[in-house]
Amino acid sequence: MIRFLGNTTLSGYLYGKGTVASFDKSVEDILITLESAEAYDPDGFHPYYHFHGFAGNQVADDEKFYDLTGINHASRGVNLSVAQLWTPNSGYASTVDPATGATDSVLRIPNLNYDYAGGEKLIIWWLGKVTAETIPARMMGDGYGTSPGQGGIRIALYTNGRVGFVLSGATEVYSSNGHKSISGGLHSFGIAISGGGQGGQHGIWVDEEYSLSEGSYTPLTGGIDTRNSNTFNIGTSYPAPARSSSGIATATRALVILRLPASYPMPSVGTLTSVFQQLRSNPGNPILRSAF
Repeated sequence: MIRFLGNTTLSGYLYGKGTVASFDKSVEDILITLESAEAYDPDGFHPYYHFHGFAGNQVADDEKFYDLTGINHASRGVNLSVAQLWTPNSGYASTVDPATGATDSVLRIPNLNYDYAGGEKLIIWWLGKVTAETIPARMMGDGYGTSPGQGGIRIALYTNGRVGFVLSGATEVYSSNGHKSISGGLHSFGIAISGGGQGGQHGIWVDEEYSLSEGSYTPLTGGIDTRNSNTFNIGTSYPAPARSSSGIATATRALVILRLPASYPMPSVGTLTSVFQQLRSNPGNPILRSAF
């Protein structure tokens, strides 16, 4: 079984971009070699996973917050102990607020290097507990400024408990915010971004409810170069050692990150709403290739 990467005519029949079909293996091999199609396993993990962590599957002496779909495990910052990771909140991967605890007391996932200006798509879903502070906090991400090497994405928790994000390159662009607070108890949020040189679009969900108007994506300024070599972090958006004292305490039940190539169709708001609802009911169950 294969999935066509673009509109392709075969034996006089037009197969649209994203169409899934089955042919003789020799035909499929040729189409894959020509980069007209890719192998497709509807029951396999989505091929563009960057990370899927679920703390409910882990034990109290695990050294890392493990990636269920690959090897991008989240490592502890140098001052986050195993006990601090698992003991404060059973069933959660916890970080300590670097402002009140030791510096670099966060979790660090290997480099994401999301290319917003190049048209890539980014999907993030988080389930956990966090409490808003008296100033906006950098809760997660890999971007922290406009100087070379500082570009990326940072997810912010504002003083009213609402979540949003900032894309940083030579300039910065701010997203819309979620429609209600995630501060206090167990909550989730989802973010979907589709990039581009001339313009992008984005959506935000809170507790599996879409936050923006009319169930459609909202425009976002394009052309922001978010590529970097930084770790993607939980509890801060700063890589070590840059400003490793800035962040927020978090307790993560699950975190899902997918980075889709520019050629991959952007899933609809309705599709992602369904995916996020399924993740909420079973956050340890990875998204399948057939989901979108």
